[in-house]
Amino acid sequence: MPAEYGARLSDEEYEKRILGLYRSLPPMPSPQQDTETRWQELNLAIDHRLGRGFPEERRSALWAVQERIERKRLRLAMKYLLRRLVTKFLARDAQSLAGYAAEEYAKVLSPEELKRFLDLKEGEPPSLPIDIERLHK
Repeated sequence: MPAEYGARLSDEEYEKRILGLYRSLPPMPSPQQDTETRWQELNLAIDHRLGRGFPEERRSALWAVQERIERKRLRLAMKYLLRRLVTKFLARDAQSLAGYAAEEYAKVLSPEELKRFLDLKEGEPPSLPIDIERLHK
């Protein structure tokens, strides 16, 4: 039985709040505004997928995970620029990032919480959608 953390945001409320969050940003947000927006987006995702009563210390732990993932994502972006013509490596690295993200989140979340947080179906491994044909263009 998964831990319950109170009421969750409905799909509609979540989408409305995410849209409002990004609509309030200036065209060129400062690094501080970008960080604050990503923090708020994470909290909305937690409220939507896990519950509004999810503990603050675990939210902070998920934020630390997300920051590590973001650093790795930026390194992946740099690799992409360097290996633009070698798409099979990019696809493998992107799927590796999805696995890394799931492993990092799993350090904080129970298996059931992880499944709900990543919106996975039963037995479905974490992955990133990749359109290999589009990458060739």
